[in-house]
Amino acid sequence: MKIIAKIIKFILITILVICIIAIGMSKIVSSTILDKTYTMQKLEETNFYSETYELVKSNFENYIYQSGLEETVLEDICTEEKVKNDIEQIISNIYDGTDIKIDTTEISDKLNANIDELNIKNSRNEKAIEQFVKHITDEYTNTILHTKYEDEINNAYGKITNLIEKANTVIIIAIIADVIIIILSNIKKVSRNLQDLGIALLGSSSFVLIANNIVQTKVNIAGIKIFNDSFSEVVVTILQNIVEKINTFGMITLVVAIILIVIYIITILLQKTKEETTEK
Repeated sequence: MKIIAKIIKFILITILVICIIAIGMSKIVSSTILDKTYTMQKLEETNFYSETYELVKSNFENYIYQSGLEETVLEDICTEEKVKNDIEQIISNIYDGTDIKIDTTEISDKLNANIDELNIKNSRNEKAIEQFVKHITDEYTNTILHTKYEDEINNAYGKITNLIEKANTVIIIAIIADVIIIILSNIKKVSRNLQDLGIALLGSSSFVLIANNIVQTKVNIAGIKIFNDSFSEVVVTILQNIVEKINTFGMITLVVAIILIVIYIITILLQKTKEETTEK
């Protein structure tokens, strides 16, 4: 019977370890990449808007060299404020499910106006200039990472957040039920609840800290490159922040585990001392 009881206790503690890790990771993910406010904050912190604006101008200039037109045609056709507003619209499309299309009319109108001022448009180059303007507007939308898949990303985002909410509910119920069963199994020795909970938290923190350390060792987060340098910097910043939060979660659970185990040991020692004193 004792062996069966120990096996059941091991299963209960293992389930509790898994649930603690799951709820911790869920909260971290929900408060970072799944949080629109958090994402917007990181875009600000990494100067993503201004760097993207500089990248937009640089890409425009590349087309100028290819077209043979003067650089003056690019003057004031785009502002940093527009870049910021358009990126925020893209973020809203992804997180809020809005269907806002990026309007490049302002850019094309200003560009055409600048070309008209040079008085170089004629029947022979009219189509080429129209194509040039289209390339510029297309380059703009591509540079600010506007994509036709924003709706699909929002749908996936909605499914993920909904799944996490349901999973959190199930996990919390499982934790409560698990803890109640552990308490009932220790009904004759209440102090063991501290030991069992401490062991569960210790197992959770050990797994999280070890796994987090392995990931940092195996993956060069700082060297991740996606799309362009400015976007890569945002991704790296977010991933590094997530790693820090995971490490903090692991350390907090470790400290709580140690406190519970120490309290349990002190309780046992006090009980033994009391028993020895009573026997004397």
